[in-house]
Amino acid sequence: MNTTTNTTKVTRFAAAVAVAYAASTMPSYAHFLPEAGGLGAGLSHPLSGLDHILAMAGVGIWAGQNADNEPVFRWLPLGFVIGMIAGAVFGMTGLSLPFVELGIAGSVVLLGAIVALGSRVPFGAAFAMTVAFGGLHGFAHGQELPIASNAFLYGLGFVASTVVLHALGFSLASFVARLSWRNALKVGGGGIAAAGVVLAAGLAG
Repeated sequence: MNTTTNTTKVTRFAAAVAVAYAASTMPSYAHFLPEAGGLGAGLSHPLSGLDHILAMAGVGIWAGQNADNEPVFRWLPLGFVIGMIAGAVFGMTGLSLPFVELGIAGSVVLLGAIVALGSRVPFGAAFAMTVAFGGLHGFAHGQELPIASNAFLYGLGFVASTVVLHALGFSLASFVARLSWRNALKVGGGGIAAAGVVLAAGLAG
């Protein structure tokens, strides 16, 4: 009985990892999405860079890591979405903001470090951080609005992709927690932080 249960758990975990991997490989196929009205461009944009994927999945993982002890953390990804929409509006106006890409890489480092260390951040502070991170990512999305694209559909697309990445991260964290594999999350968080450092170093260089 225990063997069957363990096998089922491992199979489900492998499926979750496979889904996450499939999401991370989507940038290779982004050009197959329809560009009509900007929806396809919006859907593909968050999946077109490792920095966006890691940050958005990282927010979901952070939320899932803490949701059992503090259910209010289920709302953490909402802060990112709110900040992202606001940042995108500013980005679409053509305003310039220095060091946006470096700030995005920094958000990846911080999110990974928080997950890796299992840091207990008060929800208010955590929500404010995700709003700020979302603002940086949204600003980058808004600046890259394709010419002649419908801004509303483009925004709808990147919000939808962001929510999917949050959900994947949250589900993965919740599943790993049920298996009592919390150390796996810490290792994953360390990997996210390390990737962020590499991205930042590449920008600085």
